[in-house]
Amino acid sequence: MNIIQLQYLIDVAELGTFTEAAKKNLMTVPAISISISQLEEELEVSLFTRSRKGVSPTNEGKKVIQHAISILKTIDKMKNDISISRNTNQGNISIATIPGIVPKIINTMLDYQKRYPYINVQIVEGDTTTVLNHVKNGVADMGFVTFSTTNQDPAIKWQPIIKDEAILVVSKSSALRFQQSISSNEIKEETIVLYNDPYIKMIAEKFLLDDLSSNKVSLISNNVDAIFQMVVKANAITIATDYIVNLLPSHIKSEVITISINEYAIQSNNFLWRLTRNNEQVSTILEQFTEHLLSQLT
Repeated sequence: MNIIQLQYLIDVAELGTFTEAAKKNLMTVPAISISISQLEEELEVSLFTRSRKGVSPTNEGKKVIQHAISILKTIDKMKNDISISRNTNQGNISIATIPGIVPKIINTMLDYQKRYPYINVQIVEGDTTTVLNHVKNGVADMGFVTFSTTNQDPAIKWQPIIKDEAILVVSKSSALRFQQSISSNEIKEETIVLYNDPYIKMIAEKFLLDDLSSNKVSLISNNVDAIFQMVVKANAITIATDYIVNLLPSHIKSEVITISINEYAIQSNNFLWRLTRNNEQVSTILEQFTEHLLSQLT
């Protein structure tokens, strides 16, 4: 077993055929096939189910692929740390994040790459579940989420970055705009739009609605812009967090009002969390990037 074999394994799984994996690696199809077969013989398992349409990982193959991703990530981190110790500052950072802080991560990335031009930063945007899975499975080096402390996965190291609070966001023209705080009974007649995220849905289900299929929920979307356009232009209300609202473009931020959620504020302390894998040491590059990001957020 070697690094090249593990890379071929991951490429075949991602691309679905030996042919595409061969093209990516500038190899012949038989060479890729032999490499996978040798790996299967060494591990004494079948890694892929083969058909005319392509290949798909077996259950054992999925486990081996996860380990292979983790191994290659560890090797990459080793190279990054060695490069930093030699003052060459080369390497790769993969970040998974919920959408709200993407602009600040991009700003941090641009500033960081001016100082360290040989460091590449990749950003994957997704909901909380996606971020958790990417970090846990080694696809991302670190992730950023807002999540209840009672739902933390023990395989992941959770570092609080910013203390946060879930809030309601309404239009400046809303009848609710003068409220200092709101309980669930006060929004029964309001139109609600929600970001498609387990954390946001949990708050909505627990404190605001009995059923997310209610007619009052007019939109559940991964498009943050669409949600806040509904708030501003259609007088809907949504659930967000302090830092998400603070990061909104000024032309939108100036048109919305935030209101505390009574029941939620009483029952939960919340943070913006940085996620890394619990069994791996955080590299110097990630620590430096986090410091730069924190300066953007505070």
